[in-house]
Amino acid sequence: MHVLQRSIYYLSLWLGIVLFSFILFHAVPTDPARAVLGPNAGEEQVQSLRIRMGLDQPLPKQFTSYLTEVLQFNFGTSFVDNRSVQVEVGQKLKVTLALIAISLVMTLLYVGMTITFEAFNIAIIGRLLDFIWVSLPTMFSGLLIALLSAHYYPFTQFSGSLSRWTDLLFLLPPAFVLALYPMAILSRIIRDEIAKVRHSQFVLAARANGLSKRDVLYQHILRNAMIPMLAALANQIPMLFTSTFIIEIMFSIPGIGSLLISSLLQRDFPMLEGIVILNGLVVILVYMVFELLYPIIDPRIKSSNAE
Repeated sequence: MHVLQRSIYYLSLWLGIVLFSFILFHAVPTDPARAVLGPNAGEEQVQSLRIRMGLDQPLPKQFTSYLTEVLQFNFGTSFVDNRSVQVEVGQKLKVTLALIAISLVMTLLYVGMTITFEAFNIAIIGRLLDFIWVSLPTMFSGLLIALLSAHYYPFTQFSGSLSRWTDLLFLLPPAFVLALYPMAILSRIIRDEIAKVRHSQFVLAARANGLSKRDVLYQHILRNAMIPMLAALANQIPMLFTSTFIIEIMFSIPGIGSLLISSLLQRDFPMLEGIVILNGLVVILVYMVFELLYPIIDPRIKSSNAE
């Protein structure tokens, strides 16, 4: 029942994004038919195209038709070159998601390294690294690593569609830049939560029963410390999508950020709508996955939801 309620809630959020994109499309003063035909087209041609696009219909009827097409993942074609929006956005989104996935793997590996430092009582190393990562602005670290990669990194060619295994190697430097801030934030959170839980009564009882510090850490402390870290990780996902727009431009990656910039400059509204709606869908699905993970890690959350 709880899963169904949350699914309805997230579905309503996505429909809100669809409504927002529709309103944005009609709020912009540019005439879509004129944008398709160009400034030299005659008024009769523009009016004829407006009728074919359904722009002469009342707004409620336009929204019903628009929602029907969106639910079928049909976003139409580009105003610029008649490319299929869902195909183009899907290809670019695949590259962006690969970049984000690699950065998340790096982030989780770093968090695991932080936990290892805690287990061996050498947390000072992690604190020093966190200070370095969080102090580096994304713009500065991105430009620095982009310059170093161009001169010293051997994998500087990208096919544009992840068709070769070297494409993943090409994404490693930008993924590292993307992961720097989340690494520092999540590492600090897991370290602070470990310090809080370490002084709890059940931890003291486990230590009194003869368990070693490492056994207590891995068997008792981490289960309680992981929930705030996962919540913070879920909140970092939208920030990663935003940061990829900058990173993709710095490293010349043909992802969703590059497509967004070009669509904005060309006023390609169907492409912009496809980007907004599909990006929103991915982010909402991520939040749903994390919300389902919380009760698995801590069954008390499931019990409280049931009540």
